[in-house]
Amino acid sequence: MQLALAYRSSAVLFAAVELGVFTAVADKPLDAADIARACGADRERLHYLLEACVAEGLLSRDGDAYANTSVTDAFLVKGRPAYSANGFKYAQDLYPAWNHLADLMRSGRPPMPPETILGDDKAKTRAFVYAMHERARGIGSVLPHLVDLKGRKKLLDVGGGPGTYSVALIQQTPGLTSTVLDVPGVLEVARELVEASGYGSRVTLMPGDYLKSSFGHGYDVALLSGMMHRETPDTCRMLLKKAFDALEPGGLVIVSDVFFDDDAKTTPPFALYFALNMMLTSDEGAAHAVTEMARWTADAGFREVNVRELPKPNPHSLVLGTKP
Repeated sequence: MQLALAYRSSAVLFAAVELGVFTAVADKPLDAADIARACGADRERLHYLLEACVAEGLLSRDGDAYANTSVTDAFLVKGRPAYSANGFKYAQDLYPAWNHLADLMRSGRPPMPPETILGDDKAKTRAFVYAMHERARGIGSVLPHLVDLKGRKKLLDVGGGPGTYSVALIQQTPGLTSTVLDVPGVLEVARELVEASGYGSRVTLMPGDYLKSSFGHGYDVALLSGMMHRETPDTCRMLLKKAFDALEPGGLVIVSDVFFDDDAKTTPPFALYFALNMMLTSDEGAAHAVTEMARWTADAGFREVNVRELPKPNPHSLVLGTKP
């Protein structure tokens, strides 16, 4: 029964974020009446939400006064550098899709059309892009330390979404510029984020469909991050070949994604749930094995193919290869 009702915990988190509970108590502990006034909520009903937050470890209570924990203070208070709650709206948007998991198993059709979050629904697209941005900030903070791009000048960021990885790599690599290729609806939101980063002059946003659009040529780095899981094995091979052709000799390809450990596709557990989520929200989505991706990268013509894991608990790994 606890598993069947597990959604209640995330619903408590979402409601507290939407009401601004954690921001309300950022400066000092407050009682329920003060928090209710700050959040525009009913005090009697809010009492139960606040106590649920205490039970979930999101708030602490000393007498009648509620306060943030160290985690909520760092990540759920608006204005903090590491604020990460913008992406929760995307998680909420996924609730209806997950309710149709059994239907997916029967029909093979995603209950949430991928176009919904790729431009058709502006609010859901915005929530999706911000969610990807906030998740990418963590990966982006370590990615430049795992891949040495010193001396490289032109990066192609395929399906680059919010442009967060491009900005992270540019920050750490003098002289590097980036071209972010993604659909127009996504880039409309990405433009805000890239400009806010202060690196807009070094990032070019190129509207297009990476399946159909030319990658161009003359790049010395190609990043395919967080998008191969939307594609079939044959399409992944095609994209790796397009990346190979777009790179100069000595060019580096980086594939970053959530992968299964091996071809059996049973571990890690995170990849299982990730694969199901991709099936629910994309026509061909799932998750690939890192062993598969390494083979496909070599088959595309890359040499010195190797795998690097991001520091745990981050679930991503990198597959890298060099064009001869």
